[in-house]
Amino acid sequence: MQDDKLIIKKALDAINLCERQYSVKSLGFLDPRERMLIEREIRFAAPSDIKWEFFGGYDEAERRMLICRPEYVEANYDEIITVLEITGRDISKLSHRDFLGSLMGLGIKRENIGDIAPMPDKCYVFIKPAMLSYVGENLTKIGRHGVRVTRRNLSEIIIPKKPVKPIAATVSSLRLDCAVSAAAGIARGKAADMIKSENVKLNFETAKNSSAAVKEGDMLSIRGFGRFRLSEIRGTTRKGRVSVIIDKYI
Repeated sequence: MQDDKLIIKKALDAINLCERQYSVKSLGFLDPRERMLIEREIRFAAPSDIKWEFFGGYDEAERRMLICRPEYVEANYDEIITVLEITGRDISKLSHRDFLGSLMGLGIKRENIGDIAPMPDKCYVFIKPAMLSYVGENLTKIGRHGVRVTRRNLSEIIIPKKPVKPIAATVSSLRLDCAVSAAAGIARGKAADMIKSENVKLNFETAKNSSAAVKEGDMLSIRGFGRFRLSEIRGTTRKGRVSVIIDKYI
């Protein structure tokens, strides 16, 4: 797809600029699929003296930036990612969609916004530093709720881990249809039909092959059932089945 080629080109350009200018360069915020596309291309294309990583402000961030740096230069993450703390009366009534809609309503492109983490008394929003002044001056309301915006350093914030419900299961093999069946609690045949109908994503890409292998750490998105992670492969049972733990995000 043309968009895929463009994002890969931008990543390679960031690597090349980093090498030529001996300075830290970044790209993003990127969603998981974009990161996967980029990683495939730059894993072997990046020079050995250029270090690169994906970082979104905290360990479990879903939207992350590609950060490239010469091996002798340390990245100052607070210069690359800014955290906004949004507070206000009845802020607990606002959802992720409310915060994102208000930010994009200011004309801010999605690529300039990282994770949005609503909490009972505040919301943290990760953005590019260039957006700080504009958002601070213009984001005064979200819906009917007046809000205040305060800048925070990455070291000041704590983001709770996303809640999961662990599912213990055994599967006949580490195939995609078996994993989907165990995660969603449906028959293997129905899981295969869902894959065939392109209702399943494996690591954020639409899956088309029921027999595709799955491994520890793989992400599953099953339409109508939610998002899952194959968090642990525990070994083989006496009956020759594979014991697994699948985390469902709730």
